[in-house]
Amino acid sequence: MPATQDPDRAPLGLARLGWDDALAAAAAADLAHSEATPARVARVDKGWATVMAAAGTERVQLAGHSVATGDWILVDHGKVAATLPRRSAFVRGDSGEGRTRRPQVVAANVDLVFVVQSLNNGPNIRRLERELVLAFESGAEPVVVLSKADLVDAADAERAVSLARTAAADVEVVVTSAVSHTGLDRLRSLANPDRTVALIGASGVGKSRLVNGLVGESVQAIGEVREGDQRGRHTTTARELVALPGGGWLVDTPGLRSVALWDADEGLSRVFSDIEALVAQCRFSNCSHGSEPGCAVRAAIERGNLDPARFEHYQRLDRELDDNARAR
Repeated sequence: MPATQDPDRAPLGLARLGWDDALAAAAAADLAHSEATPARVARVDKGWATVMAAAGTERVQLAGHSVATGDWILVDHGKVAATLPRRSAFVRGDSGEGRTRRPQVVAANVDLVFVVQSLNNGPNIRRLERELVLAFESGAEPVVVLSKADLVDAADAERAVSLARTAAADVEVVVTSAVSHTGLDRLRSLANPDRTVALIGASGVGKSRLVNGLVGESVQAIGEVREGDQRGRHTTTARELVALPGGGWLVDTPGLRSVALWDADEGLSRVFSDIEALVAQCRFSNCSHGSEPGCAVRAAIERGNLDPARFEHYQRLDRELDDNARAR
């Protein structure tokens, strides 16, 4: 792959990009493309990908291959020759006409997922549960990021943290502000050394401001947020791998108006482990959690130990996954 003299396309070591022994072994095993060079996908456009390799950055033709931001590929004569196995993939359902039609890979080879919700308009706990299901299912480690701390007082922020922890008790919650730089050092430390982070969240929650704050310069455009409902315009229109100055990589994603699930049984179990533990305690294995005697779920709701809205949401997500499985 030819090097370039453009300073914005300076060469990066493969290890800095996330290259490891497993990827090297996979590339070596592909004898059909033994002369091809490894590269990591930074951005995908129609028919083309911007890739980063040891020799520099260039645009290559997809040549019929399906790749996502963060993928490792082999490049030969300006074209994608092969894709290497993913260690993780953030996948959501591609929704259309009220139903999930097919899976969509948002980002590949991700180590962390920053699930962003704004403090001045949330958190939306039901959406947060759904986003965490997707994050856990990806194989990456989720972190809840509560943004715009400069717009609320300390007491409101503390209440929001407590509420966010009800979605998944073992997930770290970080309060941030791109204006005051609150929490940014913690997010940077999580991304080091050379880990890949995907940011997800609805439009208007401040993902682009966070990206700019973490990078230290304006790499993402920032749009206005409507006063009435705090909904934002989509200022990020493509997924792109962005380098952090001290190490690590960010994948900023376009705001997700809907968060459709695809195949996420493991993610569902991780987020709702408390409910699945109760289900296992029911007297009957086929308990519908209605009027059956010995229902541990209903008993927990009656004692005030389980929020009925959380259980209803668990059932709704479980049905959604079942519907997807039947449709495949």
